[in-house]
Amino acid sequence: MLMVGAGVAGLSAQGLGVGSTVFPGSAGIQLRHEPIFGVGPHTTWRGGWGLEIEVERHGSETVVPVEVMYGVTEKLTVTVTLPWEASSADGGLGEVGLRAKWRFATRFAPGLSDAVALIGGITIPRNPAGGALKGGPGIMAGLAAGRESRRWYYFAGARGTLRVRRDGYDPGDRLALNLAWGVRPRLTAFEVPDLVILVEGNYRAVGRSTLAGEVDGATGSRVLTFGPAVLYSIRNIMFKGGLDIPIWDRFNEAGKDASTMVIGALEIHW
Repeated sequence: MLMVGAGVAGLSAQGLGVGSTVFPGSAGIQLRHEPIFGVGPHTTWRGGWGLEIEVERHGSETVVPVEVMYGVTEKLTVTVTLPWEASSADGGLGEVGLRAKWRFATRFAPGLSDAVALIGGITIPRNPAGGALKGGPGIMAGLAAGRESRRWYYFAGARGTLRVRRDGYDPGDRLALNLAWGVRPRLTAFEVPDLVILVEGNYRAVGRSTLAGEVDGATGSRVLTFGPAVLYSIRNIMFKGGLDIPIWDRFNEAGKDASTMVIGALEIHW
């Protein structure tokens, strides 16, 4: 997630140097980049807004999520996600998501910042085609940590989602783990376009679904992925994209294999 602002006052006081960004009203907190396919620890500043529009292609499925973010405080950001499923003529609004991120720990040193955040949220099930719902809401909780310097980036995150049973159907719980490492090839100032390259690794597991207490043996999966991502920012606007390539998978459904996910996105903060 890109976090950028309109000013750079106070950089020398924090020892962050040229190329780091400090936001108005952020008490000198450095907020910049996050993984594309995983999760990071950053929050926006108090009263700050963010808008992100993505295009996700995963196998034959295309989803266009729109996210709106708001900084309740410097340490608490809430996000609403509205995913438009555009894979077929029956496409429409998918599962609506609401999440909150609380950055409860930060540490600053010359040219370096560390952050840890708790993440929680809920997804409201919807059927874009207007048919019956499959399962109830999903309740998510997770932890994210990151270290950023002038040149290098390191991120780690874990999220678990408990899927609530509805009408006797339980779609299976989910687990997501991610690691990311990044580099800024060229150190730049805030006014100059900035490029960061990430390498991300992700593990995702989906439990087997049950209906009326009977386990569906053809459901459930475990997938390990790896791939590159690019984040290119111009002041408070970021263009980003990446590939999430399967390198190992286990599906209980015979003949099913994981497919590469491609993401392109535009993000802006004000």
